Amino acid sequence: VNCTQCHGSGAQGSAGFPNLNDDDWLWGGTAEQIQQTITHGIRFATDAETRLSEMPAFGDIITADQIAKVSAYVASLSGKVHDASLIQPGAKVFADNCVACHGDNAKGNKELGGPDLTDAIWLYGSGETAIADQVRAPKQGVMPAWGARLGETKVKELAVYIHSLGGGE
Repeated sequence: VNCTQCHGSGAQGSAGFPNLNDDDWLWGGTAEQIQQTITHGIRFATDAETRLSEMPAFGDIITADQIAKVSAYVASLSGKVHDASLIQPGAKVFADNCVACHGDNAKGNKELGGPDLTDAIWLYGSGETAIADQVRAPKQGVMPAWGARLGETKVKELAVYIHSLGGGE
């Protein structure tokens, strides 16, 4: 009733909305971490305990050439690069600009909501062009806080249900 509009009737997600059946969790997939996300949401302005993360718009920070290089590097992490000559220079751009949130190994940082870039699971599209678009002017998803509306018991039940779908940690 409350989740299918974004996450789908089978919790499979859709473009811009996470799949809740896989093992790809920005903020962690334990039942407690899922409960925290459901209760307080993500980037939900009216909840003081909402989860916050915001990727900078690197189009205002680095050059278009650097964006092309880092996009090629990131695409290469999941085997989807077209110009291999950009990978090495892109790794340098990544090291200089991206490791704080995505880690040295690009596996992400759940404390910050930084996604794993190595698993070929892309919320806003895969491939160098989609990655470059996200680097240049990132989309920042929002999830409402459901705690006040559903209450503590229903939120806990929902967290256990989502965890049971097989995607929890």
